Amino acid sequence: MEDNKEKENKVDENKKVEEKKKLSLRSRIIITIAVVVVLIGVAWLVYYLVDYKRGQSIYDDINKNYTASNGDEWYNKIDVNIAELKQKNPDTRGWLYFENEEISYPVVQAADDDKYLNTSFDGQQLRAGSIFLEALNSGDFSDKNSIIYGHNMRDQSMFGRLQKYKYEDNYYNDHLYFQVLTADKIYRYKVFAYNDVSDTSDVYTLSFASDNEYVKYIGMVKQLSQQQIDVPDVSEPNATDDEKIIQNYKKLVTLSTCTDRDDMRFVVLGTLVGEYDRINKQLIYDPLKQQQ
Repeated sequence: MEDNKEKENKVDENKKVEEKKKLSLRSRIIITIAVVVVLIGVAWLVYYLVDYKRGQSIYDDINKNYTASNGDEWYNKIDVNIAELKQKNPDTRGWLYFENEEISYPVVQAADDDKYLNTSFDGQQLRAGSIFLEALNSGDFSDKNSIIYGHNMRDQSMFGRLQKYKYEDNYYNDHLYFQVLTADKIYRYKVFAYNDVSDTSDVYTLSFASDNEYVKYIGMVKQLSQQQIDVPDVSEPNATDDEKIIQNYKKLVTLSTCTDRDDMRFVVLGTLVGEYDRINKQLIYDPLKQQQ
């Protein structure tokens, strides 16, 4: 009987040892997986931080080498050497500059919109990519609606700051205007609408078959806007309501960036409120000045 008990005890002890070994093995596997996950997370974090820093350096250098501050008038707040930028990258179409905000980047355009999604202005692989004009738009910003894309970066570079229109009270009041500079012109736009839209929204319409279609488009955009915003009234005294819209919204630029949803975008729309001839140094159109 005692021998049997001893055998049973030994069996029980062996089982406990085996169970401890199994638990120990499981613990080691769990700890190993946890460590690997943490290391991967750290590696990705380092990669992102390095990539952000590299992108900032690339575009800081471009600003430093190709732009200069000039004066106090809206059309000479910044001077950009578009000709030299085109030598560096023939896809250059102009420069996007926000008054009173750190959004100041070259604008490129390619036959395929995917080209500059993750490629910097100077051709390097970069998560931030470039600020680029819709492939179907005219490269001189002469279309009724020119669309410019940029990533919504977490470090607020590229179009990351556009989200402030949505989340910060009174941000709009201090950031009314942005500019597009080309080789021969400077165009000034006043922001008049912004909100989240579907990535298939009619907001992305580039051209319009008739004035009636354009009037409907402006109505749709103003209706979806998070804030109702007035634009300068430059219409003729006896103009109809439709004619006022056509005259007050001569040309548009739509700035588009991603959101935390794959099927949604955040857009900021501006209407033309100024045009300056860089070649002849002549102010062509400035309704805001005329109303002062």
